[in-house]
Amino acid sequence: MEIVVLDNNSTDGTAEILGKARDGRIRVERNKTTLPLADNWNAAVESARGDLIKLLCADDLISPDCIERQASILSDDSDVALVACRVDMIDDAGRAVRRDRGLRGLTGRRPSREVIRKVVRSGGNPLGPPAAVMFRRRDFDAVGGFDGDFTFPMELELWTRLLRTGSFVGDPATLASFRVSSTSITSTLGMRTQMSEHHEFVQRLAANRHWRIPRGDLAVASINSRTMQVRRTALQLRARATAHR
Repeated sequence: MEIVVLDNNSTDGTAEILGKARDGRIRVERNKTTLPLADNWNAAVESARGDLIKLLCADDLISPDCIERQASILSDDSDVALVACRVDMIDDAGRAVRRDRGLRGLTGRRPSREVIRKVVRSGGNPLGPPAAVMFRRRDFDAVGGFDGDFTFPMELELWTRLLRTGSFVGDPATLASFRVSSTSITSTLGMRTQMSEHHEFVQRLAANRHWRIPRGDLAVASINSRTMQVRRTALQLRARATAHR
């Protein structure tokens, strides 16, 4: 296992902290300029030399056995393109605001089309953030990596493209924590922008004949996307409130 830490041209003391790391598994890289989110994530993956990739954002967490469990699934079955786990939602202080989220109806091995239909109907991201997911480097390269056309559903858009290359496994264990920070990029996007981006993302999936999305799924998506946005907003407000206690 290698741990590639990509410093996105930070000015907050990160470089000094990383300079003190004394672990042979850690390799520190630094961008010469501050890259946009998609470019930075792509650069992190491109810096890695392993066959299996897990992208962990700076404010999220994984359990000690997360990598071992997910790597075992991918190593044991070459037809699996994507593996994900459930996550806890935590606030700025690391306190759980919601536990065991994600993968509703998606645990175990699932064919890609079934997963895509669940994604469309959910109105959100049932597969989880980068901290929840592991994939193969070869598949990442084959589909072109993260696409900067979206900000809010950017990782989910990549997960759906990766599912063109193989099946999905949902691990029912909670192995990661996603931080609902009051200063994160997702939190600072307005509700209208989030809904607009998600709508465009779903329309692109529906237009892809490979997935054969029924019209009824789009009707369900329209209803659930509004419900999910209300839940996201409530979660962000709750996280902000607990952060000031």
